[in-house]
Amino acid sequence: MAQGYGAARSIVEQPPGRSAGITPTPSLIGQLRPARPAATPVSSRWNLAWLSVLPICLSAVLGPVSPNLVYQGGLWLAAAALLTSGRIPRIGPADYLAILICCWATTTLMWTRDIDGSQIAVRAWWTVALLLIAARHVLSSRRRVLLVAGAFLGGAGWTAIQLIRASRLDETALRVSLEGVGVNYTAYCLATAALVTVLLVLARAGNRLVRAGLWLLLPLFGYATMLTGTRASQIALAAVVAYLIVDRLAGRTWAFAVGASAVLLALVPFGHLTRYQPQWLATVFDRPLDDLSGRLAVWPVAEASFWDSPLVGIGVGAFPSTNPYYGVGAHSLLLTLGNDLGLIGIALFAALVGFLIRDAAPGLGRRHGTLVGVLIVGWTPIWLSGHWEISPVAWLMLALWSRLPVALLEPAAEKPPATPNSGPKRPLVGLMR
Repeated sequence: MAQGYGAARSIVEQPPGRSAGITPTPSLIGQLRPARPAATPVSSRWNLAWLSVLPICLSAVLGPVSPNLVYQGGLWLAAAALLTSGRIPRIGPADYLAILICCWATTTLMWTRDIDGSQIAVRAWWTVALLLIAARHVLSSRRRVLLVAGAFLGGAGWTAIQLIRASRLDETALRVSLEGVGVNYTAYCLATAALVTVLLVLARAGNRLVRAGLWLLLPLFGYATMLTGTRASQIALAAVVAYLIVDRLAGRTWAFAVGASAVLLALVPFGHLTRYQPQWLATVFDRPLDDLSGRLAVWPVAEASFWDSPLVGIGVGAFPSTNPYYGVGAHSLLLTLGNDLGLIGIALFAALVGFLIRDAAPGLGRRHGTLVGVLIVGWTPIWLSGHWEISPVAWLMLALWSRLPVALLEPAAEKPPATPNSGPKRPLVGLMR
């Protein structure tokens, strides 16, 4: 296995045929007795490999707080993580697909209907894809996975506290968010933070005090999500709770969750939900809107635009400028990918998520499958009605989930230090006559 920069190496050459670190010397009566252990070699080079996780932690902290900073500096953070790791990334199918999606998004610049919007979107795609690759490369141990997860919870916790403080200052506000950050994006980050908390609980991270603190984070993120007024995130949290109960009783329900999510993503935005008014959502969470905040009007426009160029799309990031009514995005994963990248982009994105789920290895154990189902169930309402396809938080968490086999490894029990002369004990038989 390749070693990081400054890997410790012994500089003492041992004589042939003799044990390392012990040089036999003759005693006064001509018998061999062990001499003192050889001196420990001086440490050679400083190991810089541990620094590679810090840029990923910084991205995870800034993701829910200021996504614009991640979009601006994400490429540099990914490059710093890759360079300081001290080894060449081992590229897998998911990483190749991430690069391929970015190449295809760049290709759409040749026929896009909005060159300025497409250039911004292309940079965003490359940023999140390289962050995914760098994070998957760096998260090679349980400690690093837990460190990045904790860093993300730190940023999300700070965001939740700021929302609670803002709601107390303005009690008339129906929806609260950070300044300069979209309220829906903030809600999606808080809901994702609850999912990461579940991951850390099931991974048995830290001692009992740390796990007790994790349980206290769940109501914090839930309450802050309620303050945003974003129904998709609130429904996501309720769906995750229901899923955990069902999975506890039935077990191995992750495959059903993946299949149900794919069906909903395909059926809901393509004209099927728009045929009736969802009255049960009309006044839920104090949001008296019967058209899902305009989504029921935007989806038919986005669907018609998709069928204009179903194979290759109209250009990445071009739909908002062509939307005649609202000037906003499609607010649906499939309609957004279909307009931006066409059926080719939808297939690439689906394959990417599929390989990441495979890397999460739900077949290895019950907890792997439960956590895969938690992520899919929690993100399905967000994918159905929001923009989460090029969120830096989403791609970092996909990288985190792909490292579930590492995260769920039980920490090795510490062995007591060996005492000198701890050789095998033998009975003193025949030594005395």
